[in-house]
Amino acid sequence: MSTRFYLSRKGLERLSAQRDQLREDLQRSTKEMGESVKRDNDLRENPEYMQLQTKVSYELPNKIAEITKIMDTHLLIEDTEAIKNGHFDEVQVGMQVTLADEDGAERVISILGYEESNPDDGIVSYLTPVAKILLHKGVGDEVELPVAGKPVAYEIMAIEKSGYLA
Repeated sequence: MSTRFYLSRKGLERLSAQRDQLREDLQRSTKEMGESVKRDNDLRENPEYMQLQTKVSYELPNKIAEITKIMDTHLLIEDTEAIKNGHFDEVQVGMQVTLADEDGAERVISILGYEESNPDDGIVSYLTPVAKILLHKGVGDEVELPVAGKPVAYEIMAIEKSGYLA
């Protein structure tokens, strides 16, 4: 079985838009290559053409294929059993975790999908080290998370559906 990628609806929409943009860029670059050929018959001495050729032949098709693979094998977070059935007894993808350090200061982290991290908003991808520490833990469990390169002890205070999900 191939790897499944978790994505939120918003993440899926973002990837779809990114793939569409890359396809447009591929068409535009291919057209530019053709125009470059018309302008300059000696393509060996044309660095612009060589750069476009690399972009059209390798970079864009590879990125489009990578995104397509992710989209073809994705699992929508909103459709996971835990989210649909409201099972918040342990941390799963799509959940928001409220943590408290030993001074009682709270930290809230949402665990979302592939390439959906935004640490400034308290969002981490399920593939990050922080998420891997939190996944499958329950309320009352203690965890150590890195903060500025140093481990900080937290207790899990609450688990709920992430507010970032549709």
